[in-house]
Amino acid sequence: MSKIFDALRKAETKMTGSPRKRRQVRSRREPGEETESTFLRGVDKNFRRGLMNLRNSIDSELKNNDYRVIMFTSAVAGEGKTTIVAFLARMLALGEADRVLLVDCAVVNPEIHALFGLENDKGILDYLSGTVPLEEVIRNVEEGVLDIVTTGTRRGADITQPLFNSEKMSTFIRATREMYDYVLIDTSAVMEAPETPIIGSYATGTVIVVQSGKTKREVIKRAMLMIEKLDGRFFGTVLNRKRYYIPEFIYRRV
Repeated sequence: MSKIFDALRKAETKMTGSPRKRRQVRSRREPGEETESTFLRGVDKNFRRGLMNLRNSIDSELKNNDYRVIMFTSAVAGEGKTTIVAFLARMLALGEADRVLLVDCAVVNPEIHALFGLENDKGILDYLSGTVPLEEVIRNVEEGVLDIVTTGTRRGADITQPLFNSEKMSTFIRATREMYDYVLIDTSAVMEAPETPIIGSYATGTVIVVQSGKTKREVIKRAMLMIEKLDGRFFGTVLNRKRYYIPEFIYRRV
């Protein structure tokens, strides 16, 4: 990712089979049909550029890896991670060549369902508890270009943490990483959710979102250490503007 860092500083088959061969070609839109979703309409051009650079950075990190399971988190709440991962998922899906799954594991304060206008009646927690099969928690949105799994029925922390630290979660990751080209996971802030480092251990890599001027360096380093202690792989940090959730820089280490 080092080359991308400099650019960003300047600009801002079911469930079996060989990996990375599960892509399904979607029907192309008819000539003249609108190709841009309202989800990205009116978005600041620097934000778009930052998202594209973020995608390039992730692809560079994973060029020799068959799977792209990326966890997005933050050290503390309110850093803008959900905004970034939601827009990144939508942008990736707009390319129509890749299958994208966005999973909301931010059980402390789930927001993905609200952003996409979905009900949160069943989701990842219901699947992990064994009450709902996988096919019932995956929902298609935005004209067939993006799938989403919401958090589902809320449970206490004493129940939630064991659900993520289970064989059922391993099965979910194995299944979805072969079904999709990108699996993006939104999680709660590390310092407020003990399950987040556990989820990071399943991901191919983790991106930590930091709002400029808000969180102390020591807190960010502590959050990174908590992820790495459970064998999570750290990709880098997205630094947001203080006022706008716009990715400006990516650093390998804070």
